[in-house]
Amino acid sequence: MTIWDRIVRLCHWMLVACFVTNYFIVEPGRLYHEIAGYTAVSFIFLRLIWGFTRPITNYASFRTVNLHIREFKQHIQHLKQRDVPAQHGHNPFGWLMIFAVIILFLGLGVTGFTMEEVDAFFGNSTLEWIHGTFADVLYACVLIHVAAVFFVQYKGRVQLLRPMLVGKRKVAKKNS
Repeated sequence: MTIWDRIVRLCHWMLVACFVTNYFIVEPGRLYHEIAGYTAVSFIFLRLIWGFTRPITNYASFRTVNLHIREFKQHIQHLKQRDVPAQHGHNPFGWLMIFAVIILFLGLGVTGFTMEEVDAFFGNSTLEWIHGTFADVLYACVLIHVAAVFFVQYKGRVQLLRPMLVGKRKVAKKNS
């Protein structure tokens, strides 16, 4: 069963690459840091456009978002029963993480652009602190996201990693 299309997977893994590049590899303020930052923001915009233009039958569509408290409780119940439905894209906690990541990447893009391209803010320590805080909070979100993927995959008995790699989820047949 197809869960994530190529655009969703491309956006996801490019954001991973850009984050790893900027947080762990290149020096802040350098050309490669800026390129990775602009690339990340470009993929955020692509994902936003993709999310708003997909039909509701597509798991990537933002029209499938349901953050009603009932959905959170239902997901927790599925985890307790060790039976997360395989026919789902993101659970409500996953959608919250997506929105947090989008906001953080956009915040990084705005603060990074402002520090580098607006002379009045070049070297501004407050803006540098805000930019660094966005990056650190994004790192915390990444750690939570990775832990949650493995936890839900194990506890809920549903493939999460495979669909983000190849797009498809194998659905185990239930004994009747």
